[in-house]
Amino acid sequence: MKLGKLSLFSAVLALMLSLQPISGWAIRAVGATVTGQITASPSPTQIEIAHKVYHIQPNSPAANAARSFFLGQNVDAILSEPGPGGEAEVISLVLHQDS
Repeated sequence: MKLGKLSLFSAVLALMLSLQPISGWAIRAVGATVTGQITASPSPTQIEIAHKVYHIQPNSPAANAARSFFLGQNVDAILSEPGPGGEAEVISLVLHQDS
């Protein structure tokens, strides 16, 4: 009986440790949200919103989504916290919903 409880406890502990990185992403701090019109054709590496160029973080959801946006569309861009270089990067891009 005791051995069964020990194996159940170790299985639960292993599961908790394997899920730890995922829970860390859930509380990751993000920077500001920029809303505006796309003023230059976006590429997978950068996007220009309201005449200001923002770099897109590689391998982020924004890098995949940038190809689906066009000149003149209103978007919401979520920026990362500024890194060692002091520049924030776009980590998420969505079409702006007018309220």
